Amino acid sequence: MTTEYLDLKMDFMFKQLFGHPSRKKITIAFLNDLLHRQGRDRITDVQYENTELIKAEQVGKTSRLDVLVYTSNDERINVEIQMVDQHDMPERVLYYWSKLFSSSLQSGQNYSELVPAIMISILNYPLFPHETDSFHNVFHLYEDNEHFIWSPHLEFHTFDLSQFMVKWKKYRREMKAKPSAEYPWLMMLSAADYRKKTIDTNIFHELEGFAMNEQEVREAIKEWESLSANQENKVLYEARLKYLRDQLSNIMGERRAGREEGREEGIKEGIKEGIKEGVKKGVNKGIKEGIQKEREAVIRKMLSNGTAPDTIANMLDYPLEEIKKIQREIENGK
Repeated sequence: MTTEYLDLKMDFMFKQLFGHPSRKKITIAFLNDLLHRQGRDRITDVQYENTELIKAEQVGKTSRLDVLVYTSNDERINVEIQMVDQHDMPERVLYYWSKLFSSSLQSGQNYSELVPAIMISILNYPLFPHETDSFHNVFHLYEDNEHFIWSPHLEFHTFDLSQFMVKWKKYRREMKAKPSAEYPWLMMLSAADYRKKTIDTNIFHELEGFAMNEQEVREAIKEWESLSANQENKVLYEARLKYLRDQLSNIMGERRAGREEGREEGIKEGIKEGIKEGVKKGVNKGIKEGIQKEREAVIRKMLSNGTAPDTIANMLDYPLEEIKKIQREIENGK
């Protein structure tokens, strides 16, 4: 394969393909398939609420490049793609949902006029690695015991591209036989690897098979190829790639520094706890030895006064053999 395809996981590439008015048909098909919309629930039109593209001077800044649309179903949908795990995604999604939801209500309007806000997070890492191995999860707000919904206006979707690739490699035949609606789009997003600057030919060939029967997928591949060939996009792509690598390097550096700091702190705490534990053990040992010596002194005095060893053992609840041992020591002048 000689054609170069830039990685669509790169935010500005994703925005150009799925967030531009000239490619509205692709966006509508993409959203319908990701949200499994069929029949009367299908989105038939969208209005873009942030159509600006990334500028050259913005490269390296953490500007938001989400795809934000208002749909024919009176919904607001925000799509975000993220390659690097910032460890705050659940809170971030919740925060942006609240802003998106509340901003749909103008002054003087009733709460009933609020429209559903749907957040779609496409991630290149597992968000809940210990809770699920699914690559597509859907979240609503439900009552704990009876599981009825609070409001359909809150809806979160997460797509884990890393888990999608695991499933694709393991269950490729089964997935191909009964593909879910989002299948070709996730393949498109997974095909190119920005780190290796390569494209997975197996994924791409399978994607081309879908394109033969699905017009929007076919158009998306053509647009992807065109955008990848654009010289300005290549320059921006390399700049964003450099920024991403620096960001990853900084994150890894912070984590290493955190581990080192944690290790040093652990050693200090360990020494402190060790000293504290040592003092505690020393005090306990001293108390025990003091009690023992005091008890032996009492036993010696009772023996000297002629008290029988078995009587002392019963009175002090002390081993008879130990008392007889002390008696022998006294007899031997010790």
